[in-house]
Amino acid sequence: MLIAGGCRKQLDYTPEVFLSAQQVYKDQAGATAGVTGIYKQLQSLKASDYALIGIIGTDEARCTYQSQGYGAYWAGVTGLDVYDIQFNSQNADVSGYWSTCYQGIANANYAIQYIPGIKGFADLSLQARLLGEAHFMRALFYFQLVQLYGDIPLRLENMSFSDGVKRSPVADVYARIISDLKFAEANCWVKSKNPDPGRASIEAAKALLGKVYLTQHDYQNAKTTFEDLINTGGLTLLPNYADLFDGKHENNAESLFEIQYSTDAGNSQSLQNLFGSYAGPPIPHENFDKHTPGYGGTVVMATKFYSDTVFAKPYSWEYQYDTRYAASINHDRYDGNGNTMSWWVDPGLPTVKKYDISSSDIDAYTSGKNLYYLRSADVFLMYAETLNELGQTQAALAPLNKIRERAFGNNTLDFSTTSQNELRDIIMDERSRELGSEGWRWFDLKRTGTLVQRVMAHNNPKAMYMKQNGTTDDPHPAQNVSAKNNLYPIPLSELQNNQALNLNSQNPGY
Repeated sequence: MLIAGGCRKQLDYTPEVFLSAQQVYKDQAGATAGVTGIYKQLQSLKASDYALIGIIGTDEARCTYQSQGYGAYWAGVTGLDVYDIQFNSQNADVSGYWSTCYQGIANANYAIQYIPGIKGFADLSLQARLLGEAHFMRALFYFQLVQLYGDIPLRLENMSFSDGVKRSPVADVYARIISDLKFAEANCWVKSKNPDPGRASIEAAKALLGKVYLTQHDYQNAKTTFEDLINTGGLTLLPNYADLFDGKHENNAESLFEIQYSTDAGNSQSLQNLFGSYAGPPIPHENFDKHTPGYGGTVVMATKFYSDTVFAKPYSWEYQYDTRYAASINHDRYDGNGNTMSWWVDPGLPTVKKYDISSSDIDAYTSGKNLYYLRSADVFLMYAETLNELGQTQAALAPLNKIRERAFGNNTLDFSTTSQNELRDIIMDERSRELGSEGWRWFDLKRTGTLVQRVMAHNNPKAMYMKQNGTTDDPHPAQNVSAKNNLYPIPLSELQNNQALNLNSQNPGY
C-alpha cells in the first residue's frame, strides 16, 4: 500500500515508500501515515482530467470542438461531454476514475482492519479519530461511485476477493455509506481541533451525510442532519466570494472539506490548463503565457447558460451586481490591440475562472491551489432544497437568500414567496451561480431528474450554431445524451478481471 509523509501548508500526500498494510499499521506513527495516504487518491481524482467528471456533460461546462482533435485520449474526454461512441466501458477516464476510487477504498479498508489492533496509542481519541477519517474517506469514494455507476462491488475490510465481488444493489451501498459517515461523525474531531488542514472532521461528515440523504430523496433525515450541522457547526460564509478562489484564503472558515495541493512534485494540480484558453489574455494588454491566469489548452469552456444566461436571471441586468460573476467567469479574450476575440469559436469564448493560478503557483500545469469538496454555501443551498421538497417553501427562502445576500451585498435581490415548482428551478439556478464548475453539477442534475433536459437545452452547441448561422453542419460534435447516461458504463477491465462479473453485468445500453 501507499504511504505518505508530513508537510508545510497542509497534509502532504507525497508517496515515500511502498509497504504492506501489516508493516504500516504497527504503531501510532504508522497509522497516522497510513490514513494520511488515503487522501492521496482523492487528490489524484481531482488533479487533472478525472476532475472533469461531474463538470462537463452538464449545462455548465462543455468541451471545445477543438478538443476532439487533440488525439484519441482527448476524443475520449470529449465523449464524456457529448455522450457519443467514445463514452464507453473502455474510456480511459471512465475506468481511471473507477480504479482511483477503489484504490482509495482499499487503503481505507486496510486502516479500518488494522488500526483497532494497534497497541500503545498515547491518545486513544487519536486512534478513534484516524478510524473516523478512514470511514469518512471510504464513504466519500463509494458515494462518488454509486452515483456514477449504480450497483457496484462493495469491497470491505476482512473480505476475500479471490472469487471476485458481485455488484451490490444501490440501496446496500448507500446503507454502508451512511453507516461509515455516522461512524465518522462520532469519531472524527471538530474542524478547529484537527492538527492538519485537509483532514476529515465532524462538520465534513455531517455535511456529506446530509448530501447523501438528499441524493436518496430522504428529505426528513436530510433536514435533521443539516439543521444539526447549521445549529452546532458554526457554519459561515466568507464575506467576499472572490476570496474563495484567489489562492490566498485556503482552508478558510467557509470550507468544510478541502483537497490539499502544493507546488511540490507529485502534489500539484493542472486544472487551469484544461479550463484556460490559448486565444489571448482575459485582461487587455496583459502578458499571456503559461505563467499567467487564463492561459490553457482550450479543452473545456463555460456553456452560454453558465457564462451568460443563468447570471441574468431573473433580471437581465442582475449579473452586473452579482459578485460571483467576475470571480467565476473569464468572459472575454483580447488580441494584441485590446479587441475582444468572441469571433473565434471556441477559444475566444467565455471560460471558467475558478481554476486560474495565483501568484504562488508555478504555471498552468503546476498549481498548488486547493480545491473545495464541501463548503458551507453548498450546505445552505442543500438545506433550502430539502425544505422545499418537504413542502416548507417559505422556510426554504431563508437559507437560499443567505447565499444571495453574500453575492449582492444586501437583501434587495432576495427571492420572495413562490411556488414549490418554481423554487425547484430557482434553487438549481442558484446552485449553478454559487457552485458552478466545482464538480457537483452532473450529480445535481441526476438527483433532480433533469440531466437529459438541461444538457439538451444548454449543452448542444452544434444545433445552436446551425440554427444561429442558418447552416446544415457545424464542427461541434453532436450532443447524444439520453436516459441511459444517468449511469456511466462499468469499465471493461472490471468486467474482465472481477471473477464474479461478466460482460452481461454491464449497465443497460452500453
